Amino acid sequence: MSAAATLDRGSVLIQCRAAAEKHLGGELQQLLDALAPKLSDTGQQSRDREEREQYLLAAQRLHHERELFLPAFRKEFAARFEEHIRALQGTGPMTRDLGRDELQALKTNVLENEAAIGRLGSRLKEHAGTELGELSARFATLFRRPAINDGDNPLGPLTIARAVFAGFAAVKIEGRVLRAVRQELEQRLAQPVLDVYRAVNKALGGLGVAPAVSRSAPGVGTAPASPATASRAAAPPAAGGAGASASRDAEAAAARAVESELAAASLPPAVEIFVRQSWHSLLARAHATGGAESPPWQEAIGTLRELVWSLRPRLEAGERARLVALLPPLLKKITLGMDAVMLDPEGRKAVLDALMAHHRELLHGQPAARQG
Repeated sequence: MSAAATLDRGSVLIQCRAAAEKHLGGELQQLLDALAPKLSDTGQQSRDREEREQYLLAAQRLHHERELFLPAFRKEFAARFEEHIRALQGTGPMTRDLGRDELQALKTNVLENEAAIGRLGSRLKEHAGTELGELSARFATLFRRPAINDGDNPLGPLTIARAVFAGFAAVKIEGRVLRAVRQELEQRLAQPVLDVYRAVNKALGGLGVAPAVSRSAPGVGTAPASPATASRAAAPPAAGGAGASASRDAEAAAARAVESELAAASLPPAVEIFVRQSWHSLLARAHATGGAESPPWQEAIGTLRELVWSLRPRLEAGERARLVALLPPLLKKITLGMDAVMLDPEGRKAVLDALMAHHRELLHGQPAARQG
């Protein structure tokens, strides 16, 4: 029996999360220390009164209300970490219930926030890609899986990025001020995240948790191309063995599901490409993990059906009212799917722009133009 098989997985996971949270929390404290005077200087130098007031107010908030940052960071970090753990254990759905503040944020800031989170996640992955891949492979061993995609890694870049932005939201750092600190975030967090991945890899290695060697098809679980590009063909399965058969079955099931849902639909091009690439990948991974009866598969299929329904031309007031109620949780589920496949910021923006434009037309009582 391997050393990994005898470990108390729950205890190991708690230690991994606590170590990562502690290290990142310390780095974020230093980041906040540096940001407050920078924002104050920027505000004082601005000739625009509104801009000056925004920067000075943000500097004051970082100075007087910064104690709100780390609790919000820790809460979001823990929530995202636990979501991934439940999904890997097959005991939780792909999404969680939304609070009122989250729903409002989705209505007003979804494009900017999601693009910013995606960009930070992508930058962190670029800097720590090798260590992140090794950590995902060690988590695969810990959960007795052939492979885990980086987007499903409980300590993945998007878990960290979302927690960081939750901290800034708690201190009400937003708008142009938040845009101004993004580059600082990307630069200052890259090395600490790399250090976290190295430390956790070392700790897991010391416990006998070796990286899993995946035999799955190369197309399953990898981040697809941007929706701005042409649709790719399905990747060929690995040659031979049960793993190859499972991969072929999962790819085929995902392809059938996508074709069935899109058969009578007319979606904006960027959204259709997203479905055929990213959502196909998500479905294939869900099927490979637990089959067509598993909660992840059912959740992904349900979200796809809601997405297709939301883009149908409609004039009835009752349907528009249902659409208004559906959009916030639907957008949340779609962005979580984007997280899982590590869709790049440009791809996210293309899809979300198309959705927002199309839904806006529908909600104003005019059927959106049919697009092939």
